[in-house]
Amino acid sequence: MANYLIVGAAGYTGARLAYRLLAQGHSVRGVVCDPDTPLVDDLAAHGMVVWHGDVTNPHSLVGVAEGIEYVYNLTSASILNTAVLQRTLVDGNQHLLAACSRSKSVRAYIYTSGVAVYGDHRATLVTEDTPPMPCCKAGELMLAAEQVVLEHTRQHDLPGIVLRVATIYGTERDFTDPVLHRTLTIFGDGNNFVPRIHIDDLVAVLLRVATYGQAGSIYNVGDDQPLRLRDLYAAMQAMLDLPQSPRWYPHAQALHHGLNPEMVALATASVRLCNARMKDELRLALTYPSALSWLEERAMQLVPLLHPLDFARSSRSVVGAAHALELEVRC
Repeated sequence: MANYLIVGAAGYTGARLAYRLLAQGHSVRGVVCDPDTPLVDDLAAHGMVVWHGDVTNPHSLVGVAEGIEYVYNLTSASILNTAVLQRTLVDGNQHLLAACSRSKSVRAYIYTSGVAVYGDHRATLVTEDTPPMPCCKAGELMLAAEQVVLEHTRQHDLPGIVLRVATIYGTERDFTDPVLHRTLTIFGDGNNFVPRIHIDDLVAVLLRVATYGQAGSIYNVGDDQPLRLRDLYAAMQAMLDLPQSPRWYPHAQALHHGLNPEMVALATASVRLCNARMKDELRLALTYPSALSWLEERAMQLVPLLHPLDFARSSRSVVGAAHALELEVRC
């Protein structure tokens, strides 16, 4: 059994990783900004050692990595607050890496970045060797944080690994909700590729990268079948037998009406992500190789509720719609 440190242990990903490690019998120390929440109480009840700290405050991290072998920095912040992003991503990694260096026990430092570092590459397949071209400040700060981790790896005996994580979905992050609630708005023309990763697969990647990841490496963390936004929501409407279409908001019109340029840039960027290095080096097969796989499951759950009289007809169309789109995209 090993000793793990999860910074951001009360977050969407961090909590799920903590539960999985604890269930496997590992020792987990979780850094949280607010220890007085039901989730943190439950994690503690399952055996997690709670550390009240904040990566933006280096004094709160003194001793945090003592005896720790594997460190996960899963912190994040709103992309709309550049100052907080700077303190959390760039300064935060510097503070946490300093604490890890002092401990002398850390065998791997894993930082979760994002695909916003790539910018907009339209239909070009994006690998880890594709030059980053951030199209927004959030992407620039993610890239700067990565450079902090990788430079520290080069200069010190502390193995750092960067994960460029696609859009996370799953329970509590259900991309069918905006469609069902008729609140979905798509910026741009919808032809941009938006890479995704199911939370269960992301946790599997986090578990395996600690053992199989190469120090100083970058891994794209996304599924096997990047989809254009337009195609994903078309499949969703077909599977759920929904008549309404999403609202389209052209890029120029969004900017003209005063929408935040950072949000528009991120929403319209296209990243057709290649995950070959992740799968090969981490020896991993995804549970959800495509968002369509999960969408089929959701459709089978939702169709009886949405169309109870037409359930038999709709359930047959679910598999057919997913298969047709899968063939279309792969060709």
